[in-house]
Amino acid sequence: IGQKMKEKMLEDLCAVPPRKEEYMSSVGIAILFDRAGGKLTEKMSEEIAGVEIHNLRHKEIIDEIRQEWDKWDVLEKESNDDRLQFDSFYHGFMAPYFGCYRCIDTKYALQALDMDADGYVDWNEFLVYIKWALHQYPKTETADEVMTIAFEKGLIPAMRDEKLKASQQGKVKFAESR
Repeated sequence: IGQKMKEKMLEDLCAVPPRKEEYMSSVGIAILFDRAGGKLTEKMSEEIAGVEIHNLRHKEIIDEIRQEWDKWDVLEKESNDDRLQFDSFYHGFMAPYFGCYRCIDTKYALQALDMDADGYVDWNEFLVYIKWALHQYPKTETADEVMTIAFEKGLIPAMRDEKLKASQQGKVKFAESR
């Protein structure tokens, strides 16, 4: 996987325009690992969730996204459990980036997010992409901007990797939605 990570860094640098990413922090390495074909683990997401945010505005953005998360969480049967069912996560966060609720790309994105493969999106799993977006693009000012970066530059490339892995293995595997 180390060689694939190196290849992904070179691919980023040679892209037109070049994709300038940070690969030195735990968040940057985790996303690079995922983009290179590795699968982020629950332990990795817990470590990243524990990374301290020092920028006050970034803390406010995370709090704003968390408030939206909590609005969807309380609507579920098992509320306030730090995880959302696929339906809630889609309607609360994914819909602007994935136009079809049950399309294959949407399912691959859920699979990329669902690091512990329990069929839910845990807050810590989602927080990986939020913190990555904030770390990668520190001048981001709004929660909407962070969400766009997290989905378009983090989750959608991870979804493509899930798709590629499945096609190389000759199978499609999805976490069940509940």
